[in-house]
Amino acid sequence: MHNLKTNFDKMLDICKQFGKEFTNERGNIPRCGVVPRFSDLEIVALSLRAEALSIDSENLLFIKLLTDYKDDFPYLISRRQ
Repeated sequence: MHNLKTNFDKMLDICKQFGKEFTNERGNIPRCGVVPRFSDLEIVALSLRAEALSIDSENLLFIKLLTDYKDDFPYLISRRQ
């Protein structure tokens, strides 16, 4: 199978190269308010990686992350609202 974390790390490096003029040192688009622990660039990289690996369902992605990759993504955003 594939390793989502390894693919995510590669995509995050690419996102950082292209997004460095739009984001701050933590990878977030500057705005007022609380600074999230899972950066904007990390969310973009995760979304791109999931699509590339044919994980089209957001529910499937979060189930996979919470079961198989929980230790690899400790600052994953909460979906509860």
